Amino acid sequence: MSAAESLPGAIAPLGFFDPLSLSADKTSGEIKKIREAELKHGRVAMLAFLGILVGESFNPFFDGKITGPAIYQFQQADDLVSYFWVGVLFVIALVEGQNILTGWESPAETNARATGVAELRESYVNGDLGFDPLGLKPTTESDFEVIRTKELNNGRLAMIGVAGIVAQELVNGKGVLENIFG
Repeated sequence: MSAAESLPGAIAPLGFFDPLSLSADKTSGEIKKIREAELKHGRVAMLAFLGILVGESFNPFFDGKITGPAIYQFQQADDLVSYFWVGVLFVIALVEGQNILTGWESPAETNARATGVAELRESYVNGDLGFDPLGLKPTTESDFEVIRTKELNNGRLAMIGVAGIVAQELVNGKGVLENIFG
């Protein structure tokens, strides 16, 4: 049994799904890093999906000057506000910085290891950055496991959905809502 098989995210009818055995030779630390990346990408994709739908149907920012398919809206924002990238990168840096402080070992611990490669802390729970302003995090371990599995699966679906939306918008130059509702 690989280290990945005991993690949340497996649901019926597939259970643990790794048909190419990509997790077979991985250590528990490597699996933890892969899961952290999967969670981050899933969260970004869920936000992107929501942003695509909202951005194409309702746009209160920039006096409504940003229009059309979502794949071109970031560039439109950058044309209107030349430092838009700086703001986006600043927000990303805040989130990543919090993740580094919360989840990753110190430089001293990394340098003490022969490989010199940073690892996630043993006590760190993937994706738990301590940010829960609405108090939605379950209090029991079993309920937390259910929520983690739901988040992973919704993130996986969002990654596939956003990839499909982007591909469709690149093919015909129309927004997703324009394709659905004509």
